[in-house]
Amino acid sequence: MKIRTLLVDSSYLLKRSFHGAKDTYSVNFGHIGGLYSFLTTIRMLIKEHMINKVVLVWDGEGGGIYRHRIDKEYKANRKTKEWYKKIEMTEAEIRREKEKEESLLKQRKRIQAYAEELFLRQIEVDNIEADDIIAEYCLRNYDKEEIFLYSNDRDFAQLLDLNITIIFPNIEKPITKYNYLMYFDHHYTNALTIKIICGDTADNIKGIDDVGEKTLLKYFPELKYKQLTVREICTKADLINKERIINKKKPIKSLENILKNIDRLKINYKLVNLKEPMLNELAIDELNQLEMPLSPENRGSKNLFKMMQEDGFLSIYGSTFPNYVEPFYTVIMNEKQLLTEYLKKNKRNI
Repeated sequence: MKIRTLLVDSSYLLKRSFHGAKDTYSVNFGHIGGLYSFLTTIRMLIKEHMINKVVLVWDGEGGGIYRHRIDKEYKANRKTKEWYKKIEMTEAEIRREKEKEESLLKQRKRIQAYAEELFLRQIEVDNIEADDIIAEYCLRNYDKEEIFLYSNDRDFAQLLDLNITIIFPNIEKPITKYNYLMYFDHHYTNALTIKIICGDTADNIKGIDDVGEKTLLKYFPELKYKQLTVREICTKADLINKERIINKKKPIKSLENILKNIDRLKINYKLVNLKEPMLNELAIDELNQLEMPLSPENRGSKNLFKMMQEDGFLSIYGSTFPNYVEPFYTVIMNEKQLLTEYLKKNKRNI
């Protein structure tokens, strides 16, 4: 049977779930919106895309440290400045923020516990970002599995040539290399090129001054229909300005900026290129372990039902335990089948 894998950018999904269901509470658990919405989203995706394998990929503690060593500004805009908070926030506001952080961590731990019982695979490695693990997984398995990736990170468009499908929650249809142009203004093969030149405000990656995607498309319209490398854009930018000078016109400032900032382009290539994931030995080991079958020992419905009862989960759902869990059975049965096949194969090799 063809493996249809759902890769989940789990730290993103948890934050989306937590803030999107901020008014969802149970008597026993307290705020349960992150836990409930996270699992219910996974449940929906399994049903909708006929998934039989799920991998939850979490950002590791200290994730991004390797990129930060390349560029000290990387994600510097996300640093928690406690001293600043204390000046700008009241004591009550500080207390509420702390309670949110504690609730988010509590629900993350509970999601991970539920996932174990549901045979959802998980991976989290200190100092490693989920993006790199997801990218490496796709590079390893794109020709063996049908991969569906759930994330809001547009960087993953770089991986579309691996025949994966990306589910962006704010776009109505799953994105493939075949329909990408219906939702974006450039060819999918140029996702990396544009990010290298334009940078990324979300990750605080500096782009070239006065050069955004619209500017690139104005001077390099080929970006809409074929792949252009950064080197090709630099070559053409140089030709455009040389021709303008010959015709006694002023060179275009934005194109000059590209040519004057080659070092920045080289740095950005390292920061954003997901075809060269930033991993350490532990991450490689964990990815290798991810290829092993899951053991059913100490996993199962009894443990899950007990947790749901403790948390008041089913009271939020409003129906029965079998009804809620039913879509997960395709994953559970496939994982058990993979274990059976693994044991048979290794028995023959003994």
